[in-house]
Amino acid sequence: PNLFKEVFRVLKPDGCFMFSMIGGATLEELRIALTLAELERDGGVSAHVGPFVELSDVGSLMQNAGFALPTIDIDTVKISYPSAPVLMEHLQRMGEGNASLRRRERIGVDVFLAASCIYDEMYPIESEEGRDIEASAQVIFAIGWTPHESQQKPARRGSAKHRVGEMVTEHKNQN
Repeated sequence: PNLFKEVFRVLKPDGCFMFSMIGGATLEELRIALTLAELERDGGVSAHVGPFVELSDVGSLMQNAGFALPTIDIDTVKISYPSAPVLMEHLQRMGEGNASLRRRERIGVDVFLAASCIYDEMYPIESEEGRDIEASAQVIFAIGWTPHESQQKPARRGSAKHRVGEMVTEHKNQN
């Protein structure tokens, strides 16, 4: 939250803050595979994929920092890997470890192998090279503006000339 407040503080009036970040549904397949493997092998679970910001929180963070006219969009990118161990190795080499304070230091080889097998079975995709697995990355795009008198303002509550329900009914009748 302080990052958004600091950006708001340094921008001029009517200044634009545009960013993208990884969202909460990133690596969902890996989370599920690790959870199932740990439940099976250890009888419990711990976090192995770090926490990400949820889409629903981004707008609140921007508005709480003071940004006007926040607009948020989301895209999910699907990436193929030859296998789960290759995905995990790529994540490790990128420095994408779990930053949680209360995480387990290591998982056992049996949990790692079980998670790999579960991942390979639950999330296969056919590719030119054969059978790969799918990893998803959710990207959140956002833009907000520092307030200025030249920006559009919402109309007075109750000043609408039509109801949304009337427009929906009219649109259905036209089709």
